[in-house]
Amino acid sequence: SSGINAEYGHGGLGASLVDLCTSVAILSKCHRWGISTDMQISYLKGAPVGKEIQIIANCDKGGKTLAFSSCFIYNENGDLLLKGQHTKFMKTPLVDLETSED
Repeated sequence: SSGINAEYGHGGLGASLVDLCTSVAILSKCHRWGISTDMQISYLKGAPVGKEIQIIANCDKGGKTLAFSSCFIYNENGDLLLKGQHTKFMKTPLVDLETSED
């Protein structure tokens, strides 16, 4: 036995989703990727494999030095499965969101 419960998604996937979704939320508001300085995640309920989830991520505050974001993941019944907070250092290059490569 590997000790892994295959009925529920691995917590590392939840952490990756928080990292990705909050990073995109920060990018869309601050036009910078930033560098992670802190990430906190609370796992409230297991996410069954094969079921739909809803992810809501926001940039709560974007400043000159730091950006603060939050993420909430719900199951298909609207139950909160996971909540996360992500802080990023923002002294990084600007990203031009309007430029596309052909």
